[in-house]
Amino acid sequence: MRWIRDDVAAKQLILEARTCRYIDSRRESTVLEVLSFDDAAICTREFARLVQELLALSSDNAAHFIVLHPEPVAYFHRHFGKYPILSLQRGDTAETYLALLNEDPGGSPADAVGTNRDEWVILPESHRWFVHCLRDSDSFGGHLWLPASWIEQVRESHPWLDYPAQSSSNTF
Repeated sequence: MRWIRDDVAAKQLILEARTCRYIDSRRESTVLEVLSFDDAAICTREFARLVQELLALSSDNAAHFIVLHPEPVAYFHRHFGKYPILSLQRGDTAETYLALLNEDPGGSPADAVGTNRDEWVILPESHRWFVHCLRDSDSFGGHLWLPASWIEQVRESHPWLDYPAQSSSNTF
């Protein structure tokens, strides 16, 4: 449906997603603030609504859902001929979002990016916000990084976001 297949674009997006990982681990500085949430929320209609709200706040037309683990090139691209990167469009419905996450990459429904992911990033075109998640059993594996001026508005419509963020125990 909206898989990224272009090698150059995919490798650039993977590099940008890895930078988000470094910011989330506090190895790279940022002016953004962080909220945490249960990483399982990523596969809900409520999270799809959050993505749409963030796209509107940042005036972005799209964001990318990028799986970093399992390994996107050696594993995913080698087996499916495409990268585990999906384009999320402004205006997508929750049903479209969930269908994208659950789409069979090609002969292996268990490898849908909504199922087969241990670490992933959602990054908009503007880079004004991002999500970095690690599959985590303590309910704080998801981190949303956004401008401080957006926090109250976003928390008001999504009270399940935790502030200040809890730290995740998982590392890769």
